[in-house]
Amino acid sequence: MIEKSETTVFTEPHYLSTVPKAKGTSFALFIAFLALFFTVIGIATGYKHWQRMNTKANDSQIRIANLDKMLSQKADSSTLEALRKDVKQTVDKLSTDASTNLQKMAQMHNETRQFAETVTAQVEQVTSLQARLQQSVAPKTDHDWQIEEVAFLLRMANQELHLTANKGAALAALKEADLLLGKLGSVTYLPVRQQLARDIASLEAFAEPDLLDLSQRINTLSLTLSNQLAKALPSQTLRANPSTTKTNDTHANQDNSLWQEYKQKALNTLNEAVVVHQIDQPLANALDTESRQSLHQLILLRLENLRLMALQRQDNNYHQQIALIRDTLQAYYPKDQMAGLIEPLMQLDQVNLQPALPDISASLHQLEKARNTALAGEPKP
Repeated sequence: MIEKSETTVFTEPHYLSTVPKAKGTSFALFIAFLALFFTVIGIATGYKHWQRMNTKANDSQIRIANLDKMLSQKADSSTLEALRKDVKQTVDKLSTDASTNLQKMAQMHNETRQFAETVTAQVEQVTSLQARLQQSVAPKTDHDWQIEEVAFLLRMANQELHLTANKGAALAALKEADLLLGKLGSVTYLPVRQQLARDIASLEAFAEPDLLDLSQRINTLSLTLSNQLAKALPSQTLRANPSTTKTNDTHANQDNSLWQEYKQKALNTLNEAVVVHQIDQPLANALDTESRQSLHQLILLRLENLRLMALQRQDNNYHQQIALIRDTLQAYYPKDQMAGLIEPLMQLDQVNLQPALPDISASLHQLEKARNTALAGEPKP
């Protein structure tokens, strides 16, 4: 009974029709809710987009208004005309200032040129007047003549020493000036004589190169070198004429057999192809007689050139020539043969042809000072 009642309950027609209806209603409600949700989202999104577009439109309207305002300002013809006038006035003012400055510069240039010409003319006039004054003004007394003679001797001493490097003439002029001042016997010129004594002492202590002795030493070295090199040269012997030798060999070979002719040709070819030199011998020994004689003449010529340089006081060229001669001797001749010649060359190399000259102009300055003092002490007429 129980099982039957259960079977009846599940197979009722009312129950079977109620269950599908409830499921369809729930699905429809879900769909409606989902559609409503998307609708709300779409409305919210559209509202946000509308607000953004509205903001951009407002900004664009503001920018357009500003641009219209700027265009209206730029299009104002009065403003442009005022700006053009201002620029034109500025340009005109700058042009006027530039023209004025150029005129001033041209005027200053002309004035400067005139001043230079005037100064040059005045210098020429002053020089001419000074020359005329020196020619017209003469010493008044014998005392003045003696002072002028002393001044002339002092100037000549300086010129002889510094222009011609003549120590003897300069020393003689200083001593003659001191002798004249001694004869004058004036206390005013006593400092001049003291300064003259110092200048004479410094000039006497000056070591002037003795050119005559230097020339004699170079001549002696040249003779010694010539003798030694002449001994080193071999005696001149007559060399066999190659053409004659070749002819004799030809006649001899004609008499010999064919084998002797080939043998002689092979020996001649070998002698011409191989040349033997002794490397332990000086370079001059490897030269032929003519080359050694030319080398000998070259060294003698350089010694003569050295003597001329010494007489002309060419100090740099003098020392360079000595170095060249020394290098030539060391390169072409053995050491034992050149030992006695290198030492005199080194002694010549120690000579200074242009030593520092002493200053003897202090006595002339002292004389001018004493003369000015004597003129200041004389009574005015």
